[in-house]
Amino acid sequence: MTGKLSSRAQVRLATLEEFRQKAHRVYALVEQYAAARAGVDPIVMALKRALAQLKRDLLGAGFEQLSQLAGSMEVAAGRGTSQQARTRILREGVGSIKSQLEIEQRLTVSEDLAAQAKGNPRE
Repeated sequence: MTGKLSSRAQVRLATLEEFRQKAHRVYALVEQYAAARAGVDPIVMALKRALAQLKRDLLGAGFEQLSQLAGSMEVAAGRGTSQQARTRILREGVGSIKSQLEIEQRLTVSEDLAAQAKGNPRE
């Protein structure tokens, strides 16, 4: 399907896929945190670093709302709440980021195909 897309759409899809992989990395850290019984401080620090990086990357690519969500997750990771509450907040946040990225991917493809159908490809 991507062979039919314009180069602009292919670049955007590659960027979105990169963000999806970074979100998956955050998800893996959240699950490590959820499963940990003791010594969670190194996991929390890695999680905060990954969220800070994701936040900066999303903001740089023009995804302000997703960047704000990653920032609020970074704050939630550092809060002094229970592990169970923190895990729930982080899981919901990662799920939201992943679903928004999937929506952006579908939207990119449909907009590009619609533009090509009109005879106005976005190169």
